[in-house]
Amino acid sequence: MIGFPNQMRSFDEDAGIIRFSGYDGVMEVRFVLEAPALERLAGLSRSPDTAYLDAFDRFRDQIETAATRSYKKHRNSLIRLSSADF
Repeated sequence: MIGFPNQMRSFDEDAGIIRFSGYDGVMEVRFVLEAPALERLAGLSRSPDTAYLDAFDRFRDQIETAATRSYKKHRNSLIRLSSADF
């Protein structure tokens, strides 16, 4: 079962992604959330990185649920989440 004990996340403006991680036992699983997916989820338009990180925090439960579903399907050490995952 994957868990998300680490609340750290970062926004990479150049790549247009938010990075965060989870753990399956001792194995770290890295996730990237595409900015357009968060924009759609949170009703954002292009804005400074603080708006993305604030939106990520507001929608963390939904994002972690989508991340868990995607991880169960793919079981990779890097999972990319797009709008289709929500």
